[in-house]
Amino acid sequence: MTFVRLAVITTILFTSGCSLPRPILQEHVQGLGRFEFREAADGLEGIVIGAPHGRTDRLSDSLAKSISDRTGAGLVIAYGFKSKRLSVTQPVAGFYPHLASLNPLQRGSVFRDYKRILRETAKGDLALYVGIHRSSESEVSDRIEVATSGLTFEEAGALKDAYMQIRDQLSSKQEVPMLRMSIEPLDRISWHAPGVKHHGILLFAEKGLNLRVPQMLSGELAEELYAEILSRWAVRAIEILRENSLRLPQIKVQRMDLGRLEMVEPRNRLPGVVIAAPHGSYDEYTAEVVKRVSHRARLAAIIAKGFTPTEAEGWRINVNRPTEKTPYSEGFEPHSRRAARVYHAFKEIVFEACNRDLRLYIDIHQYSTDTKIQIATVGIPVAQARIVKMLYYEIRDRILAKEPNIPAVDLVIEPLDVVEIGAWAAKLEGILSLAKKSLHIEIPGHIAFATPEARAIYTQLLAALFQEVAPFLLSRAEHGRS
Repeated sequence: MTFVRLAVITTILFTSGCSLPRPILQEHVQGLGRFEFREAADGLEGIVIGAPHGRTDRLSDSLAKSISDRTGAGLVIAYGFKSKRLSVTQPVAGFYPHLASLNPLQRGSVFRDYKRILRETAKGDLALYVGIHRSSESEVSDRIEVATSGLTFEEAGALKDAYMQIRDQLSSKQEVPMLRMSIEPLDRISWHAPGVKHHGILLFAEKGLNLRVPQMLSGELAEELYAEILSRWAVRAIEILRENSLRLPQIKVQRMDLGRLEMVEPRNRLPGVVIAAPHGSYDEYTAEVVKRVSHRARLAAIIAKGFTPTEAEGWRINVNRPTEKTPYSEGFEPHSRRAARVYHAFKEIVFEACNRDLRLYIDIHQYSTDTKIQIATVGIPVAQARIVKMLYYEIRDRILAKEPNIPAVDLVIEPLDVVEIGAWAAKLEGILSLAKKSLHIEIPGHIAFATPEARAIYTQLLAALFQEVAPFLLSRAEHGRS
């Protein structure tokens, strides 16, 4: 692939303390489009503002430049690729190994190039990415939506508060729309971007803020005002997320070649208990559900993202055991060095989360071949399984009594019931065998996670269940009773 780079002389002076202008560079990709970019200023290494759709997302490029000017963060803008239906922020055909070296038209994406330029612009690892998008003209919205990665609920709340304070201060005497902000994981957003979250830029960046600004923001006064609001907010966001000036709980992120591991520390409740989503990208909704359950139940959580056929050339790294498999295959799971490395890292971060005393481990998965929640277990006698099942039905019926439109999912649990998915590989040589007690939970995603409303209800249900079940199982483990 042939690239052409040329420097564009700029005279920008920004308020981040830098006294010399940073040059804007260009890179053209085979006549398909171009990137414009400039490095992060000294002291802002690792932080980049991106506008992946340039002028196609109206004024996203100028807004990204304004934020970069104000903060000193790096800047990357992509032009022309969207009109050719080339993805910028996520891979499309990466799971076909024979296409890996072909040109972007055959790959359907320039994500590999975007990712490389982001690293160059960040001067190393991408610690914080702020992406700027505009909603389509057909979408009517009164809020800025922020898809995120690597943020705790507390961090999201602080960012939302900071935005509202700046917005109210600057717009109080202006006749402009008072845009609200919805930000994950604190709020649920309508912007569904699974590819970007599970395989694209929000997987790659340690922390990510992907902003979608509504089209209703029009007119020179409103655009200039919100450019100032978001620029000031970005300055504050960098302080909150990178410097942790408010001393908020933070997610520990361990990035690896094929994915990432996230650790949510416990909120001083039930030490020795860990809930995990080892297939947080492959089982699409489990990462979100585990993060929310962890917050509600105040439990430590480990979330693995990536490690799918998209990242691993047609294979899925199993993460919770030292093997890999091809999609939808049954039976044989080959061992590999990369699978062993991922499992070792996963095992270590699980034990770090419980201070090396893993008394109860809970795995969350989703499947689509049956209609029941299936729980495979380790160290759970029949009497305890019966009580877990009883508690589930009590909580389910209580919650769903107020939600008549949400389907009621039944539950089977070992050793009380026969389960179809016994998690034998993870029991034999994986994480399930390392805890005193383990629950491997398979949820019928096509029912329990089919809609945002259903996911919200079953997240609430699971959190309430674990709040009851975990102390019960721990007390029985400590006293040796069955």
